[in-house]
Amino acid sequence: MDTCPRLDVPVSVQFKTPAVMTPWRAAGRSGVVRTMAPTREMSLETKERIVKRLEEGNPSRMVAKDVGCSQSAVSKIWTKYKQHGMVVKAKRTGRPRKTSKRQDKQLKAICLENRKSTTKQMKHKWEEVGVNVCDRTVRNRLKEMGFQYRKAKRKPALTPKHKRTRLQWAKERQSWTVDDWMKVVFSDESRICIGQGDDAGTFVWCRSSEIYEEACLKKTTKFPQSLMIWGCMSGKGTGEMTVVNSSINAQVYIDILDSFLIPSIEQMFGDDEIIFQDDNASCHRAKTVKAFLEERHIQSMSWPANSPDLNPIENLWWRLKKMVHKKGPTSKADLATAIKVSWHQIDAEYCLSLIKSMPHRLKAVIKAKGGATKY
Repeated sequence: MDTCPRLDVPVSVQFKTPAVMTPWRAAGRSGVVRTMAPTREMSLETKERIVKRLEEGNPSRMVAKDVGCSQSAVSKIWTKYKQHGMVVKAKRTGRPRKTSKRQDKQLKAICLENRKSTTKQMKHKWEEVGVNVCDRTVRNRLKEMGFQYRKAKRKPALTPKHKRTRLQWAKERQSWTVDDWMKVVFSDESRICIGQGDDAGTFVWCRSSEIYEEACLKKTTKFPQSLMIWGCMSGKGTGEMTVVNSSINAQVYIDILDSFLIPSIEQMFGDDEIIFQDDNASCHRAKTVKAFLEERHIQSMSWPANSPDLNPIENLWWRLKKMVHKKGPTSKADLATAIKVSWHQIDAEYCLSLIKSMPHRLKAVIKAKGGATKY
């Protein structure tokens, strides 16, 4: 007898769908088999709660309803509990881990030995101790330890002496409040170049064949035009700012203080006493400069070397350069105009927010034991 199905009969007639099928294999009218989505593993805390409720005499149906799982899951947990005498986590199948905990510690030591190493370099060093894995495994293990390959932050080099000085300076002023810092006038010089302020880079939409077209280039100059400026600020806003057209020596610095610092103090503070801050440049610490400040009854603040992160005016320079860059100056005259306009556009609220950060800056220096901070 020929048992093969007849080819002239439709397939739907040849085969009958079973009357009863399991839910995870049941097909709809379209004939597509639906599979049950993988469920999340129940936590040990939930399993222990189920066992506790069952030991108290609650029926499995009520426990399943309260916990939010099926009655069969409750029964399986109870059965395993009676077999092992404790709630156990089921073993998972899968590829065994390529490295042991000890080998992972070796990789961590290799990474900390030279943080600038690439994964390929670390892989070769790891192979020297008998671990043969690919680059991706090295990256995965480092990621598990919390390491990420980041762009190194640019910070001034700090010697042990610098760190001790910074730490002592911060501890001496850690009790200062924002009101105390409001009495400080911060000052500094900065050089602004045409095109400076584009820290994030320039992005353009182009096809692969258009990379070097005129409209897709970011043009640079070998010797960009620039201007040196001096400015000051406090929690009440920006003070005077001036373009410095010559190199700064002690006498030039005294002229700047006399022409721009004194009017700024009178404008922001009147006759109130203030503390003047400047860095340790040789022209700032000249005897004639100290004599000038004493003659004008201006108290000068000591300052730790290589500490731009403690001076909030550095953040103000960053904002000023961004504002000048947006104005797109193309000549020195345009640059000077853009600097002056941008300086007057910096509001007092921004300056106040910088002064309010001073207590946090000191805490960060103390926490870093005089080392580099995020500021």
